[in-house]
Amino acid sequence: MDDRQSGIKEGAGLEDSRVNQEFVDFLNKWSSPVLITLAVAALIWAGLQYLERQRIAKIDQAFSELDSATQGGNPSPASLRTIAAEYEGVRAVPELALLTTTELYLNAFVVGFEPGAQIDPQTGLPVDGEDVLDEAQRKVYLEQAGQLASQVLDLASSVEGKELLAMQAMSRLATVEEGKRNFDGAVSMYQRLEALAKESQYPAIAAFASNRIANVDALKNIAPLPHKDQIVPLPGEEMPSLTQEQIQDLLDSVSKVEPDPSLVQDGDAEVDSETDPASESESP
Repeated sequence: MDDRQSGIKEGAGLEDSRVNQEFVDFLNKWSSPVLITLAVAALIWAGLQYLERQRIAKIDQAFSELDSATQGGNPSPASLRTIAAEYEGVRAVPELALLTTTELYLNAFVVGFEPGAQIDPQTGLPVDGEDVLDEAQRKVYLEQAGQLASQVLDLASSVEGKELLAMQAMSRLATVEEGKRNFDGAVSMYQRLEALAKESQYPAIAAFASNRIANVDALKNIAPLPHKDQIVPLPGEEMPSLTQEQIQDLLDSVSKVEPDPSLVQDGDAEVDSETDPASESESP
């Protein structure tokens, strides 16, 4: 007998048929749940991919709006604060927007002009006189700068990777305390800045803070700028200053003055007699 025929087993066909039937029964029983599970997994994966694309698009849009708001050298504090609120939690956009606003408020306190004021290049003063800040308004901007810097410090101090933002906030808070002439508060903030800089491996910032601490006593000897009422006028400057409303009232009063008719008639007659050709021809 052939070796191939010797390998034939009795009932092998029935056994294979039974195995195939069991596989079919298994598919009938479990195919639907498996397919549903795979479909759900595919939907979840597609949803996660969509959310990731949306997240990246929001990050790009946030940085784009921040860049647009800070272009031109004259950013609007209101726009920056709106961006910080709208994109809260989006990378470092809120902190950067608030830090930029803090800088604008500190600059307003130092120079005494409204943020965004148009400056006359010849005089160095605002074109609009109303953009000049008085002492109370300057203090308001200093307070707002401190509040925003504190907000940035709260947002960045507990987040890993945002140490540099926290240090920038500390530096501005120290500057605010110097503006208030609270030098002990400024030293305390510089000490916190120095400690965080050393911990975060920023030796240049640590050296800056240490240098500021060493020179705080020199700031105490600098007298604050005198108020306008405290300035003694120089000879020839005793004339009272007029407001824009007073100047406009004077101009209006001058424009409303009517000339004396008798003077106008005499003047016209004299002019006519001088210019009338007939009078010239009749003269001897």
